[in-house]
Amino acid sequence: MSDSGKKITTVISCTTFDTVKVSDPIIFYEADRAHIIYTEDDGNRASLGRELIDDIERRVDSDKDTEFITHASSVFSYNVMLKEVNNIIKQEREEFGRFVDIYVNISSGSQEYAAAAMTACMMNPGVIPFTVRTKEYNFSVEDHRRLIGEGAPFGDSRSVYGPKMVETFSIDPPQEDMVRQLAFFASVEGSPYTMASMIALMENLGIWRYNSRDGNDKGKNASVMQFRRTVLEPLVQRGWIANGRTKNRWVITESGRAILNVFCDEDDIETFRRLREEKEHIMYCCDSMPEPDIRCTHGNDMLAFLIDIEDEQS
Repeated sequence: MSDSGKKITTVISCTTFDTVKVSDPIIFYEADRAHIIYTEDDGNRASLGRELIDDIERRVDSDKDTEFITHASSVFSYNVMLKEVNNIIKQEREEFGRFVDIYVNISSGSQEYAAAAMTACMMNPGVIPFTVRTKEYNFSVEDHRRLIGEGAPFGDSRSVYGPKMVETFSIDPPQEDMVRQLAFFASVEGSPYTMASMIALMENLGIWRYNSRDGNDKGKNASVMQFRRTVLEPLVQRGWIANGRTKNRWVITESGRAILNVFCDEDDIETFRRLREEKEHIMYCCDSMPEPDIRCTHGNDMLAFLIDIEDEQS
């Protein structure tokens, strides 16, 4: 934490050739500290290392008084880069604790650095990875042909070493049940549903079911308490859903949508949405019906009653 009490902003980057991909994000995030990893003396581009750092520092707004911390390292080794980035994150948190926001640039530097940096972000919750797309290029295709000659390979490399296997680290994906529950919330997003209606629908669709053997929830509202504890609270704590502006409405956050985009089949959401619409249609058609003298097994909720009736008819 700074003397003013404000949180510190740290940006971690790597450079092998491009400098604007490093300098512009440092300016954008108004970084207090900028860690820059660059190529150590490898007998090939060693002379560029310091020149790249100087260019980055020159491009960053001097009014911010950003502190630059440089790291000469083996940027083409995945394992070395993973250790380097992980250590930087660890050091920043040890020094500033919760009073530091850490951003990691995964678009700059070598591909080994980018992969390792993303892995390090997933291993350290709260660290924010970001990408930077090129808007304009210094060299056109015609410039490239003129400089390297016809027949030479395109790109920065003229020749390469043989492939080298990368050691991987296990990162657990989100639980399948939680993803399905999130997909259900996406299917009802923006629509008002009582807790009883939510429980009835999710039980009917096989997404969640009250476990009477769970001794943590007892009494008249045991199913509601269990639903809050095992479904709502975990989704909210992970930042995947949030309360809407009006009562009984839930919205999917950007983090939740990212989870659905990666781990959920869009057909699941559409199926849940279609079934929900069918239930609503049944409710609409039955609005004028006299109240039947039948006890609902899910309580007095009308939607739950209609679900039971439909099950019996099928």
